[in-house]
Amino acid sequence: MPHPVRRALAIVVFLLGGALAIFGSWTAVTLGPSGEASFTATSKGPGVLVVEPGILNSVRVPVRITATRSDGGRVRVAVAPSPDARALLAKSAVSTVSGVHFPAGSLDLRTSGAGTPSDISAADVWRLEAEGGDRTQLTVNQGWGPETAVVSPADNGAPRSITMTLTWADRSWFFDALAVAVMGSIIAAFALGDLWHDRRQPMSSVPTGPRHGGLV
Repeated sequence: MPHPVRRALAIVVFLLGGALAIFGSWTAVTLGPSGEASFTATSKGPGVLVVEPGILNSVRVPVRITATRSDGGRVRVAVAPSPDARALLAKSAVSTVSGVHFPAGSLDLRTSGAGTPSDISAADVWRLEAEGGDRTQLTVNQGWGPETAVVSPADNGAPRSITMTLTWADRSWFFDALAVAVMGSIIAAFALGDLWHDRRQPMSSVPTGPRHGGLV
């Protein structure tokens, strides 16, 4: 392989390995040993918060839903099969989670509908329910989907705002990130060694001049 091509290839490999090492290390630090990733959004509209199966059932690990109500009122979290949840909320104002951003830890909300939510707590479609003071938490296991989670005021009022956090945790994500960091470091080290060897080789191959003072 020509010398300039080999040197350029080694530089590219070094940069790629360094990028993998930085990304893996940064991801491992962000997730922590528990492999936990959390995403939060605050709805200030009058409707309920909705998490559809495209988000709720997107990862094969349990998702913890934490809801906090700013005005001190009671808040409720419930989960039902998606067709049933859609039927209950068909004419209600809702804020639906439409995007998840890592590592920013934020959720995008898409508002739709204009009707006042009915008393959905009386429906018998809910598989899981949790209700508490101004903070409620519910863990949703996978394997029942497609399901939809609904966060709403427990008194059917119109709170000033509800903050919802979705949390996924899997320790294997942390170790996967560490593996990427180690692999990137090894790749970068090999490429750097090749560059260093390539730099020293021309120096060692410089011909030396004739020695003076010897017998002819």
